[in-house]
Order: sequence, then C-alpha cells, then structure tokens
Amino acid sequence: MNRWVMLAVLCLLVACGASVEGDDERVEDVVRGARDRGRHPAVVAIRTRAGELCTGALVAPRLVLTARHCVSAAVDFIDCSAPRHVLGDLPAASLRVVTDDDALRGPTAALVARVVVPAGQRLCGADVAVLVLDRALPAIAPLEVDGRAQPRVDDAVTVVGYGRRGDSSRAGVGVRYARSGVRVVAVRDGEIMTGEGTCGGDSGSPLLDTRTGRIVGVLSRGSDQCVGSDSLAVWTRASVARPLIDAAR
Repeated sequence: MNRWVMLAVLCLLVACGASVEGDDERVEDVVRGARDRGRHPAVVAIRTRAGELCTGALVAPRLVLTARHCVSAAVDFIDCSAPRHVLGDLPAASLRVVTDDDALRGPTAALVARVVVPAGQRLCGADVAVLVLDRALPAIAPLEVDGRAQPRVDDAVTVVGYGRRGDSSRAGVGVRYARSGVRVVAVRDGEIMTGEGTCGGDSGSPLLDTRTGRIVGVLSRGSDQCVGSDSLAVWTRASVARPLIDAAR
C-alpha cells in the first residue's frame, strides 16, 4: 500500500459519531479496545473552533505533544516524495484542550498559548507539534517521551485516543479508548507502522511502550480502512519530538 490518508484533520464533528437508523454494521471498539476510564489521564483531546478533533499527550504540566497536521491545514493525501504537505498553520488561539474521558461533553481544561512545529512543510517523519498551554495542569502526571527507544517488528505497543472506534457510521467518537497488544509491523525512515487499532480522531495520539508506558511515537496517518488485517497506522518516532519539547520549555 503506497498511499496514506490523513486520519482526522478535516471533518470530525460531533455528528460524525451519531448513529444512523437502519445501519446494521458492527460498532467497533480505539478499534477493538476498551474504554480507558481514567487509566491514561495524560492522554488529552484537542479541539478547534471548527469542531475538529485530535488526540495529544501531556508531556509537561504546560506542554502537549500531538501531530503537526492537527494544528495545520494540510493536503488530504500524503505522498512522501512530495516537497510540501503543510499549507498553513492554525492560530494557537483556535485550539483548546480537554482532559475529560468524554471530549465532546467535558469542559475545556486549558487554551493554547503557543504552538511549536518543526522547520519545513513535510509531514513524513516529522508530523509532530508541541502545544504550550495558557495554564499548567499539575493534577495530571505527564507521560515520559522515550527518544532512544527502538521499536522492532512484532513488538507489542499500546494505543490510546479519542478517535472513531471503527469504519461503521455507528462507530462512536470523542471518548478515550485504549488497546494493548497492537503489533509493530514495520519501522522505516523515522516512522513506525502498526496494525489495526486507530482511526479518525486518534491523530496525534501517543504510541506507548507497553512495558515502560513511555511515548515512542506520535500518530501521523493511516490506511483508509480502520478495521481489518489490512489496516495500518503510521507514527512519527518520538525522537523527532525531543528538540521541539526542549524548545517549548
């Protein structure tokens, strides 16, 4: 498969998770996962004024790590040979962070004061951004970022996010779900690929080492189908984010 679609930057309004009468497709649980129920409080939702939804992770009391395409206008399809994917960055004031398990009903925990992004306009291997919040969130223990981790094929990892829970129009969105035992299927050029587990709205979510609980990747993009053996997700390596976190501090 040589083309990837952006997971969540264009249209994830509240209505996207509404059930459709007469639709008999199964509702999938982060796909085939379980409701998080506060187990990963540092995994947060990022919402824009337009109602778009992404996921991020608190990595310091005032810093959230997420995907760059969540805070930018970007092309719909990512061709890694293209010189430009980012069309422009969103104003920081248009972004807000929700820490509740239910991102659609939970209150705003913080606004975004500043956004730190990599140089350049390409997303392949560089789809990360750091949000500097307008206030600290000291009640939540931040997640550690492991820039030295070297995930290998067949390693088991954990995914956590607020995205859709499947391809069905009945699949919900906006509630924090987690799934352990997701498998790494490839590692290349600063990116990690995993199998089924994520969908639209999970963009920017942390890929967690199941043994240490540390962040080893940030969700960038995936195949057009979220469910099934052919579904794939692409994560930017956490090492790419370390300079941004240091700059944001």
